Amino acid sequence: MGLGTVFLSHYRRHPGQLAGLLLILVCAAMLWSGVRSLTAAAGNAVADSTAVLEPLLSVVRVDGEPLSVEDFARLRRAGLCASPRLEVRFTTGESEAPVVIGIDPLSAACLRKYRQRRGERALAEGAASVASTLMAGLAGSDHPLLLGSASDLARWRQLSLPGVEDIETDVIDGVPRGQLFADISVAADLAGAGHGRLQILLPAAEVERVPLPAAYRAEVEDYGVEPDPLVESFLLSLDALGALMLLVAALLVRSVYRFALEQRRRSLEILIRLGVTVGRLRMALIAEVLLIALAGGTVGMWLGEWLASAMATGFESTLSGLFSVDTLVMRAPTPETWLGMVLILAVVVGWACVDLLLLGRRDRHGGLHGSGIQAGGPQTDTGATSRWRGLLALVLLVLSLIGLREAGHLWLIFLAALGCLMGAGLLLPDLLNKLLACAERRCRRPLLEWSCSEMRALCRLLSLPLTALAFAIATAIGVHAMVTGFESTFARWLDQRLQGDLYLDPGVPVATEEWRARLRQIPGVTSVLPMVRTRALLYSARAGQISTEQSTTDLLPVDVLGVDPASPLLQAWPFLSEIPDLWAELARRGVLINEQLARRQSIAVGDRIRFRLGARSHTRDVIGIYADYGRPEGELMLPLAMVSDALPDRYSTFVLGAADIHSIPWQDWPQQHPWLGRSRLRDQAGLKRSANAAFARTFQMTRMLNVLTLALAGTVLALMGLVIFRLRQGSYTLLYVYGVRCKPLRLRLIGHSVLVTGLLALLAIPLGVFLSWVLVARVNPAAFGWALPLHFYAGFWLQVWLVCLLIGAVVGVLVGNPVRLETLKNE
Repeated sequence: MGLGTVFLSHYRRHPGQLAGLLLILVCAAMLWSGVRSLTAAAGNAVADSTAVLEPLLSVVRVDGEPLSVEDFARLRRAGLCASPRLEVRFTTGESEAPVVIGIDPLSAACLRKYRQRRGERALAEGAASVASTLMAGLAGSDHPLLLGSASDLARWRQLSLPGVEDIETDVIDGVPRGQLFADISVAADLAGAGHGRLQILLPAAEVERVPLPAAYRAEVEDYGVEPDPLVESFLLSLDALGALMLLVAALLVRSVYRFALEQRRRSLEILIRLGVTVGRLRMALIAEVLLIALAGGTVGMWLGEWLASAMATGFESTLSGLFSVDTLVMRAPTPETWLGMVLILAVVVGWACVDLLLLGRRDRHGGLHGSGIQAGGPQTDTGATSRWRGLLALVLLVLSLIGLREAGHLWLIFLAALGCLMGAGLLLPDLLNKLLACAERRCRRPLLEWSCSEMRALCRLLSLPLTALAFAIATAIGVHAMVTGFESTFARWLDQRLQGDLYLDPGVPVATEEWRARLRQIPGVTSVLPMVRTRALLYSARAGQISTEQSTTDLLPVDVLGVDPASPLLQAWPFLSEIPDLWAELARRGVLINEQLARRQSIAVGDRIRFRLGARSHTRDVIGIYADYGRPEGELMLPLAMVSDALPDRYSTFVLGAADIHSIPWQDWPQQHPWLGRSRLRDQAGLKRSANAAFARTFQMTRMLNVLTLALAGTVLALMGLVIFRLRQGSYTLLYVYGVRCKPLRLRLIGHSVLVTGLLALLAIPLGVFLSWVLVARVNPAAFGWALPLHFYAGFWLQVWLVCLLIGAVVGVLVGNPVRLETLKNE
């Protein structure tokens, strides 16, 4: 009989232990690999989206003449890395057709959005840029090539334009939605069926290196994106929750495996007496741990990929709404995901091998020191060990709290919060034990004193699963406080912000004042507020430090919102900080900024900022800061007169006030007014539903991790409790022999289980409140860019406490009759 057969015989006798270990590993690996797959795919999508955007300048002639090939040649001879682009738009009677972008593959390397993607990930996947794909198509095919996403190419085929039968199409990832790419000669041929616009583009940094010839000037064509770490912070938050799940799993695995080692202590002693060396036995146990971890991890990895695929659509919608990420491409398991599995294996082996290293120690009777858990009674820590553990926990808590207060980076905040949790986890079992010891000293009735002693034994035997449950409880309370707090704050903010009755999106860029006048003439409309959006470049310097010689590297792309300060629909807007008579000052000299921009750039009311809007620079005073939930970008709010229709990427929407929204046929306006044919009209209730749906998608993953972590910790605690209570049946049987009836003993056992889990939940609530503060006041501003008020939800605390009581009651009921007279046969 080999060692493998001996080890398998243990799990045949105790299949619950093997099932528990595999359950923990499968759940941990599933959640970790699922989260890592989603965050890795999101990180790749974000990298693709940000890599294709950079501040671009469009070259125009000073004399107003249209550009030609000679102008492009002259700019290239001047040493400027310029590239032509022909944009062709098609007019259809139904939906907006995709735009065909014609580029020159030979000179497109000047523009980052068209050249080969860099980085190890792109090279490993063989990712090709738009320019290189078009070059390959020109060299290897006689037919024109059109590149784009699958959905845009499908819309292109539905157009059925004449003369496009020979055009081949190919799907390429990472391109903006609504755009198809072709060689500029192909776009020129298609311009006859649409409207073409020729541009010569160059990066904004080029004019810093080589000045433009005198006959040309540059206008801002694309403001690019802000190189901000908010997306990485958002994804890091999900990874941190996955890592917390791994910590809980590590505690649970260690508790189950330590108990399994103690159960096998006598079998291991017999093997050593039969000639098996301690080293060989240790290596066999390590191999056993690795095989269990590999089996559970592999199954969990497969389930994690399935989980990631199931949640990819909602997660893509969240990224699109929050960070303008167009496409989330789910791929096969990445090296990062397998690295997560290696981490799981390392955690399992590390925690298990701490006890395996003790197998070489023999006591004076020839026995082995195992995990320290005695089958018949609790292990009693020495006073010195308990004091050292308490001192270590206090030092860890103090250092982590200092780090939490001073940390500026999100990963440092998470690391400090983890240190606080670990310090509290070291203290919780001892604190629970001391509370029960205090109650034991105050008891005057023998059975109550015995009950307190028995619960102290349970706390020592179940210290690791109890700590894991405490972490799960704290995480549940913290995440619930953040999510529910944001939900209530967001709802109040929407009620204050959405003052209009109807919201109109024209669907295409329009003349703002012309549409404003038309909308006022529609019966039932009492007020019209245009809201014009565009982009600007903010100088990083503030008041007293503004220099006219700053380079483009000092410019920060920000959103711009142009409004009419005199509109009655704006008067109830909430502000975090403001000056008196704010709207009148906005029209004269001021600018409003959102909370995200104020936090990131340390701007306060009264500061003066300088920004570039189109070809002109402006300097204005910050007169107010407003909350802007649901989006990470910085934003400037300016009077409508400053945001002209000539600015690039300008887009207008309209907020309409109505006398009685229920008495006007606003749904029929597109049919009654042909100029509204492409417009989209929505009422306030519809917008709120969309906003709440986006909110639910954003926190879907966090809630799922929260619930599964709590469920896993509770399940393993229940399994361990069943085994521990059955090992403690000798104590209950002795009381039965001494005259205590069976029914009261069974009720007392249930009471012990309920009291232990209930007291633990009470002690974990302050830890959950602390974690709520960390998430709301420290993590949330770093990950999303806005702060939220800290709310306490005592009703949810009561629910979690009742769940813990239910776990304890279920364990006590499942144990059944605690009296087993056969346990006294050796007494």
